[in-house]
Amino acid sequence: MIPEMVMKTGMGALLAVSVPVGGDSAMWCQWGLAGLVVSYVLWRDWLREKRMSEAIERDHKWVRETLLDALEKNTRALEQMTAGASRGKEN
Repeated sequence: MIPEMVMKTGMGALLAVSVPVGGDSAMWCQWGLAGLVVSYVLWRDWLREKRMSEAIERDHKWVRETLLDALEKNTRALEQMTAGASRGKEN
């Protein structure tokens, strides 16, 4: 994760440093093409990370709900078993 962040930060820094200040139109066109490529790559990676984090969160939510449901069912079953056992001792 850290190498990815360093790489993205480096790409953004290179993009910012390479902005032509007071250049002619040819310099702006060259920068614009490179800027579009870098911007597209950063945007695409951001969308991919967003989709992946949403998918991971959905999976974690499903696991939590499934485990909680199983735990509640087991608790009810144990309560019924203990209630049945205590009634059996009274007879």
